[in-house]
Amino acid sequence: MHLQAPTKTAALSTILLLLAGTFVSVVSADDNARSVPTLEFKNKFVESGIVPEVIAALDPSVSFYVSYVAADGHTELLLPGAQLAMSEKAGPTEFSVEGLNNATNVTASSRFLIYLLDADAPARGNPTARNLRHFLAGNYTVTANQNSTLLPTAQKLTVLTAQFQPFTRFVEPNPQPNTGVHRFIYALYTQPAQFNTIGFESVGMEAETANWNLSRWRTQLGLGPAIGATFFTIDTGVDGTTNGTGTGAGGDSTPGTGNVDNSAAGSGAAAGLRASLGLVAVSVLGWMTLL
Repeated sequence: MHLQAPTKTAALSTILLLLAGTFVSVVSADDNARSVPTLEFKNKFVESGIVPEVIAALDPSVSFYVSYVAADGHTELLLPGAQLAMSEKAGPTEFSVEGLNNATNVTASSRFLIYLLDADAPARGNPTARNLRHFLAGNYTVTANQNSTLLPTAQKLTVLTAQFQPFTRFVEPNPQPNTGVHRFIYALYTQPAQFNTIGFESVGMEAETANWNLSRWRTQLGLGPAIGATFFTIDTGVDGTTNGTGTGAGGDSTPGTGNVDNSAAGSGAAAGLRASLGLVAVSVLGWMTLL
């Protein structure tokens, strides 16, 4: 039997299909969603200096996740210590949690509260407005069979009804240029049952957001330790020191030790894509020469 040699058109079509497959596989690898052990959260907080500089201690019993829209338009799962661009600082698209069965005094009817604060306002080297609160809301719950859209093993946290409004509505972080590396902290607490029907102002909490004293706030609300927390950083440029030791309200004076930047994964994927395209282009030229 005589086998007809492939034409140049057929060969080129095959190569282009391979090229398309390579492109799709590289782009899909951009999704960084993964389960994060509670020990990893704990270690990242220590490495960043948040513990003990801002929070005396953190021993999370759950893995707490926040989703956000990345610069490329994809929705991403925030990994602890991730460095975000200014274009990625908009409000969270989703809150979720893994391992709630490991938390003490949590039942199917438990509610939760969440905050976001800037530990380094207005500047890392001079945080005179330390713990600037950007968001605080309660009455979050988990519902059976409502899982995270990015991490199926995590349960989505949602607010029961529209009648529950945030105590502090979300204010988009906007650190000024040349004020150092800002650390933005999300934390998750079990909500005392009394706040299922009354607001935090009922125990004297004030609307002022700067110099938020976390120790006093926890006492006011009768909160236990945070059951989960995560954080991200935004690097605005050097402000003279990125390891400021200012002692704002609720903070100690231990210097930070730096922050984790996970943007290398994105640049690595881009480099891999460029390399793949280059190799396939060379192959195309080779095939065209041989045919």
